[in-house]
Amino acid sequence: MITEMHILFAYDHICYKDSQGNIYADKFPYWLWERYLSFFSKITVAVRIRESVDNQYLKKLDISSGPNVSFIEIPSLSSPTDIFHNRAEATEKLKAGLVEADALIARLPSEIGSLAIELAKDYSKPWITEVVGCPWDSLWNYGTWQGKVYAPIMAMRTRLFVHESSYVSYVSKHFLQNRYPTKGITVNCSNVEIPELDSTILKTRLERINNNSQKINIGLIGTLKTKYKGITTALKALNKIDQDLPEYEFRILGEGDPTRWKRLAKNLGLSNNRVTFCGTLPSGSPVYNWLDEIDLYIQPSFQEGLPRALVEAMSRGCPALGSTAGGIPELLNESCLHKPGDHHKLAELLLHATLSKDWQEKQAILNFEEAKNYTAPVLNMKRKTFWKGFVENSFRT
Repeated sequence: MITEMHILFAYDHICYKDSQGNIYADKFPYWLWERYLSFFSKITVAVRIRESVDNQYLKKLDISSGPNVSFIEIPSLSSPTDIFHNRAEATEKLKAGLVEADALIARLPSEIGSLAIELAKDYSKPWITEVVGCPWDSLWNYGTWQGKVYAPIMAMRTRLFVHESSYVSYVSKHFLQNRYPTKGITVNCSNVEIPELDSTILKTRLERINNNSQKINIGLIGTLKTKYKGITTALKALNKIDQDLPEYEFRILGEGDPTRWKRLAKNLGLSNNRVTFCGTLPSGSPVYNWLDEIDLYIQPSFQEGLPRALVEAMSRGCPALGSTAGGIPELLNESCLHKPGDHHKLAELLLHATLSKDWQEKQAILNFEEAKNYTAPVLNMKRKTFWKGFVENSFRT
């Protein structure tokens, strides 16, 4: 059932527009909007948009625009200077979007989402808050002193907005709920969406484990633009055990300039054939195909909500290691975890994982089974039940 409702979706994310007006993004493919359009009739997306003439770069992104989806370009509010100069324009554009919409979905943490909630209250528009990460962890570990100063402010504001929200969707089962509680109605529903899993995926993975006597491919998916994905931790761990590991290659998939990371790898003594930066890929099959060539997936992050990349790796039967940041412990066994930044422990885990086929087989099976909790049919049922309650309670006549 599709309700005749127009939703405004507000989040601080950068999308790109080509010369024909098509919108592209690295995290918002059109099929994600179809998730909302399976229940709501129309969605307007309020995000930051940049013009792009680099068609080769756009080909690596997902097409985000499509039927029943429109976009509002919101100026950046990502720094105090941006807020001072752009808040008035952003406010007017969000007001215009809210006037046309029946309700708001604000994704937090984000300045655009936070401002949209403030305005929704002024216009008596009902809203859903989606909590997808911890602003304290992300800003504190961003790598700048400005981030550390702003971390407690953004965390406090996010806590306030979530607390007063009547409907809140969390991507985690427990982590974000504990840090950003609400008295409203909640659902834990990851923003990951993987297709139904075929048993042949696991069979192929187990065959790969048993037949692989060559190079071990270690993989990580994450942006190169910040430090909180733990790339430094991974490189230091590999350097510590470089001579003890079997033949291996560390592959990193993610957007951003790899120059500083290549420099760090070189300074640590890791040769060029040890570390490969794979750039970006469109979501879906290209990423799954990349993961199918990975023998061990690692997520040594300093902050996470519930990491989509880790769930996708698990859905391909990848054995995995991760930090204790965010919702990662909700996915992996305690024996597969290390504290954020602890490259000594990660090195120890990596050595055991790469040398033990029995461990790899066991973790492949466990991870594949856990990933079944994040398939589209399971999550879509939870979302629609949650959205149905929101509509019925917000628009009673």
